[in-house]
Amino acid sequence: MINTLAQQPRFISSVFLTLIILFALNLQAQQGAKNKSPFPVKYTSLVDEKIILKTITLAPVYDNVNNIYADPIQKLLVDLLQSDKVWGYSEFPDFDKKIFIEKFDNQPNDVIEALTKTKSQGLLTAFITKGPRGLNAKLKLFTQDQGLILAEEAFQDLNTFEVSKLRESFVTMYYNIKNKLPYRGYVLSRRGVDVTLNLGSMNGVKQGQELTLAQILKLNRHPKLKTMVGVEKEIIAKVKVTQVEPYLSFAQITFEKETGVVAVGAKVLPSEYVAYPVPQINTQGAVVGDFPPQTSRPPLVSEVDPEAPKLDRSLEAEKEALLDKQNTFGVFTAQGVITQYKESSELTNGTTAGSSNNMAPGIYLGVQLNVLPSIFVDFNTQMNFFGGDNMLSGSTPFHLNYTYTRYSGSIGYDYDLVDEEQPSSDPIKLSAAIGFASIKTGVSDTTPTALTSTQTDSLVLQLKAAMPLTPEYPVNIGAKFDIYVSPKLSESPVNSGNSKPSITSLGIFGQYSVSDKVRVRADIGVTNINVSFSGTATRANPAKSTSIQTLNEQIGIEYLF
Repeated sequence: MINTLAQQPRFISSVFLTLIILFALNLQAQQGAKNKSPFPVKYTSLVDEKIILKTITLAPVYDNVNNIYADPIQKLLVDLLQSDKVWGYSEFPDFDKKIFIEKFDNQPNDVIEALTKTKSQGLLTAFITKGPRGLNAKLKLFTQDQGLILAEEAFQDLNTFEVSKLRESFVTMYYNIKNKLPYRGYVLSRRGVDVTLNLGSMNGVKQGQELTLAQILKLNRHPKLKTMVGVEKEIIAKVKVTQVEPYLSFAQITFEKETGVVAVGAKVLPSEYVAYPVPQINTQGAVVGDFPPQTSRPPLVSEVDPEAPKLDRSLEAEKEALLDKQNTFGVFTAQGVITQYKESSELTNGTTAGSSNNMAPGIYLGVQLNVLPSIFVDFNTQMNFFGGDNMLSGSTPFHLNYTYTRYSGSIGYDYDLVDEEQPSSDPIKLSAAIGFASIKTGVSDTTPTALTSTQTDSLVLQLKAAMPLTPEYPVNIGAKFDIYVSPKLSESPVNSGNSKPSITSLGIFGQYSVSDKVRVRADIGVTNINVSFSGTATRANPAKSTSIQTLNEQIGIEYLF
């Protein structure tokens, strides 16, 4: 009995020790199970998710020459997207409302709607305009990040008009715009420390190369254009490439900021030797392969393969013939005119002769031919027929018939003042021209002579400037100023002696584009002719001075051909 009581405390302590050991083993097992989870940390960035591009939709390509360029470039861009090993292609959706893709820059909600309908992450738009200064083309990339433009490429050439050369330019722009992205690729999968990347030897990746992984935290955008000018990012890992295939590579994580932070979608930062491959097209514009980024311009298939199929010239020749026909560009202008006319002469006997009409109808016709990309010749005429009262007391007849005509011919030079930050197909245009002008006023003969018919001839230096009113609407406004050099005036049937004329002429105008070929144009212009006389006169009551003032209000159309 005594032995049993002595053994009882020993038994209790053994049980207690056993419980402690079991608790410690259980805690260790739980800790071990916890450590078996390799990815306890996950970083998230909304911007990083919004700019990962897997599927791209392409808006209808626009041009101003009846789809001569738009159709082949649309086909080329679709082919590029469908052949792309990184980007997929989704057809552009139908909209209930009329969509103007040139306004996507200022209407991000339309971009978001297009991306949502197509389940795409990116949207490409392409514009091509052909004018006297050659071809101007733009390629823009929009993303889910607020529907704003991410990157833009532009092309302008005074001498390029061929569809084949334009195709090559768009391939280059497509290549450049991809390489403007703040990353070159991303992680496709992870298993332990092994990752798969969507970059391969065609991107310049080599076995043993070390690449940096990061997460994009913020896009820095241009305050006006909204394009990306920089990024804020955080380095999360480094990997070493262990195996390379043409469009894939396998790598091992050598450094990781925290365990498990590298996940699917982690971005591979650009490096000197890593870029998207250069698409290769044949002479028909079909995509036939890729070239590594270090390669210079990829040769056309016909340059390296003599057995390559030749281009079917039937459709191409038809389009080129139409282009050749449109290479000579010009503008024909027809306007109705209302002129406020006033003429006044101060006679040597102290009296004043004059006449006026505030609603003198007329017509204005003009044509401008662009003989070279920046050189033009211009011819125009204005004709008015109206009546006015004879204001000289005692002179007959009382009612006078008037004709007013103006002829002008000049040769000039156009200069585009382009915004370097945003080259535009509608920049500020400055023009200077030199030519000859003749202004004639024909008036009824009177007894005694009240007013004489006059003709004023002069060399003219014409200065003009025009600019788009807003990016959203096809409206241009401008101003013009004519400098008359050494004008000469003659009178008939009699004169007041030697004349010394001076002429002032200036105006403003506006243009509204109804279509690619037709614009509505309105002008307001003032021309004043002031003449002083001296010497021997042939009229009985000569004038000391004469003033002819015209205010022209014109409206009509311009036709581009």
